[in-house]
Amino acid sequence: AARALRLPLALDEAEPLSSPRLVAFLDAASSLKAVRLDGLDEEQKLAFFLNVYHTMIQHAYSLLGPPSSLLKAISFFNTIAYQVGGDVFTLAELEHNVLRAPSCRPKSFFSKWVLPKSSYSFALTTADYRLNFALSCGSASGLATVPVYQPTLLGAQLDAVASAFLARTVAVSCHSGGGGGGGDAAVALTLPKLFQWYARDFGSGKHAMEGAAVAMEFLRGPERELLRSRLAQEQKPDLEIRYAPFSFACSRLIELEVGRESSGRRISGGGPGG
Repeated sequence: AARALRLPLALDEAEPLSSPRLVAFLDAASSLKAVRLDGLDEEQKLAFFLNVYHTMIQHAYSLLGPPSSLLKAISFFNTIAYQVGGDVFTLAELEHNVLRAPSCRPKSFFSKWVLPKSSYSFALTTADYRLNFALSCGSASGLATVPVYQPTLLGAQLDAVASAFLARTVAVSCHSGGGGGGGDAAVALTLPKLFQWYARDFGSGKHAMEGAAVAMEFLRGPERELLRSRLAQEQKPDLEIRYAPFSFACSRLIELEVGRESSGRRISGGGPGG
């Protein structure tokens, strides 16, 4: 799966059909049909299926281009499919019924009608909220860069992607009019939409502050310290939380190089450091 992803990430947008690089990628993608999934541990499965997901995204974008609207995205993610290890799944099934199988379902009006309800014996069983930042469809609301995941580097790679994702999508700003913080200015925090959709991945799902605490863990510099000071207030924090709209403007994926620092996994609902 790592080779199958690395090859399309290196392809040009207008790669000739006769290109040896394209032929090598198609051969690598075809070989996934014969992969044996039994015996893989959780970290091996997570790295493997993240690579397969991004391979499918890049393959489909190269042939069809990305979807340009919500309705087209629903059709796209429920139609594009791969055969892997003797089973077949669409992008939506891989995301929600394999990778996100132990995580919460999105809190959106249409999800109960459009999301698949398939089950797979090889689905993951341990939730990790960093998966929300790792899954990329190339949306302008997130990252178009993805690493080629490796089980031995998985913790460092997930942390690096979370930091890069949140640095791009989270905004912290001050404004006048705060009342509960001893005269301090109130703080406005803008989070990506997935913190609202998948709120129970970051805690109980009942308090937006849980998502703010997760975001703070990965931020750096003045934004982190400003957010930390508000979350530490004993009274109700002067913190206004907003959610940015999700963009369906997508682009092809680019490889992200990640260092070799190790890190433990973060479990859904445990909060920062959980």
